[in-house]
Amino acid sequence: MYGHVDIRSLLGDPDVVLVSGYARLPDAVASHSQYERLGVVLAVRLSDGVIVAADTTLLTDLAKEFFRALVEGLSVVEDLPEIAERVRTRYAGQSGAALTTALRRCLETYHQLRDERGDRDGGRGAE
Repeated sequence: MYGHVDIRSLLGDPDVVLVSGYARLPDAVASHSQYERLGVVLAVRLSDGVIVAADTTLLTDLAKEFFRALVEGLSVVEDLPEIAERVRTRYAGQSGAALTTALRRCLETYHQLRDERGDRDGGRGAE
């Protein structure tokens, strides 16, 4: 069990993909000396874009759990403005800009994968 998500159940669903994004941390952030870059990883269902699990390399467990609570259960297709607004307005840590950039890169990867799958499925999308 990872957090509250059973990884084996995610692996059993071929519609769930793992996407990641990274961004440079500001020099003044405590975790900069350890990581230099902040990572965001999302497990997303291709068919509807729902984030079924999320993780980040933020330093504290509280920050990681708070990020998960902000994004899990939302759809990167239907709820994209809400996801961006939640992270922008609710995460006020010094790593906020890096977190937003890393998240945006995850979302770009998701959309690229979905488009590629749609092309392979003859334009039917990830149904």
